[in-house]
Amino acid sequence: MLQIHNALAGVIAAIGSAALLASSAYGGDGSPESKTRLTVCADPGNLPYSNKAREGFENKIAQILADDLHMELDYFWFAEHKGFLGRTLLINRCDAVISVPNGLSLVATTRPYFSSSYVVVMRSGDDRRFSSFDDAWLQKARIGLQLVGNEGATTPPAVALSRRGANKNITPFPMWSEEETGSPQGEIVKAVVDGGIDVAFVWGPFGGYFAKAHGSELGVEAVLDDPKSPDQTFVFPMSIGVRKSDAVLKDRLQEALDRHEAEIATILKDYGIPTVGSPPKAERAADASPRDNH
Repeated sequence: MLQIHNALAGVIAAIGSAALLASSAYGGDGSPESKTRLTVCADPGNLPYSNKAREGFENKIAQILADDLHMELDYFWFAEHKGFLGRTLLINRCDAVISVPNGLSLVATTRPYFSSSYVVVMRSGDDRRFSSFDDAWLQKARIGLQLVGNEGATTPPAVALSRRGANKNITPFPMWSEEETGSPQGEIVKAVVDGGIDVAFVWGPFGGYFAKAHGSELGVEAVLDDPKSPDQTFVFPMSIGVRKSDAVLKDRLQEALDRHEAEIATILKDYGIPTVGSPPKAERAADASPRDNH
């Protein structure tokens, strides 16, 4: 009985805390329109997206939106690879997540404000060029692949390479760390620069951002599809996510996104984020996005 009592007390306390967190962000009448504070859930160490120093592109975009809506901007920090949405947005720890796959079933999403794809990163001086996953040289190349989610989830490039048997010389690169400092997401690009691998297949924002620091030394090319696997999605449109019950906030954020479309596009370009058009199938495959680690 004591265990049951403690469990019930925990549930009641959790509900009460969530309600308090939710109500504290609103003005005197408690309506969404009177909201004075925008709290964003973000990863404390996940450049180019976000960090505690507010140096990521998500941080810049969040500030633009908060300023536009005349709100104070706050953060609830939580590592994205640890059940992110279920432990943050969905239990009222914050109001929004700045980039989630468009159409992600757990949340309500704005219209996409950018789309990106997986990319191939190679040294510019390498005579080989990637044209498709059928390139013969890939069978002997030293290939780097990012790990996502629970450090082992399969990415679209990994699936494409595996189907062709080009998995003999693959080095996996974890994209997450228990530390909030450092940039494990950039190690796969560094390995290309240092000659440890010949080619890296990585999610575009990571590849583009970390390659940009090396200028013309590296080439970054979008991988848009695999003709042999037409149902495999490589391009994902990204949106802002809010709780399904926050329709008013979603609309206000959409209006702010629309007003600052050009400014946001400049931010993405400055961060080296490769942006591409999104084919219709990308929206249908939102739950397979490389950022769907929630």
